[in-house]
Amino acid sequence: MLIMKISSNFRKYNLTILFIRTCFILSLNVLILPFVYAENIEDLQKNASIAYDKMMQAKQSADTLNKDAVFAEKTLAAIKQKLATAEREAVTARKKSEQAKISMEQAINQWKQASDALANEWGKSERK
Repeated sequence: MLIMKISSNFRKYNLTILFIRTCFILSLNVLILPFVYAENIEDLQKNASIAYDKMMQAKQSADTLNKDAVFAEKTLAAIKQKLATAEREAVTARKKSEQAKISMEQAINQWKQASDALANEWGKSERK
């Protein structure tokens, strides 16, 4: 009978300890979880803030590079236009140069003919 009483008391003691442990664990969860949750939210806010800063830097960099690209494209278009103008001027100058050579050859031929005619006339006048 003493053993049963001890055993019964022991069971009550074990149940009491189990109940106290369970209550303690639950109270720790109730007390600690808000802090853990708050820290988790704080970390998430920091991460979101850092990601936002990086996003804004990337946006600013992209905007700057886009402006640079637009400026480079405008510069390229202006240079292409100047090149086209220079090519047209070169073609025109080439044509004028060829025409000047032809005019020079014609003038040389006319001079030779005039010189020959003069020489012939002098030759005739000397013979007379």
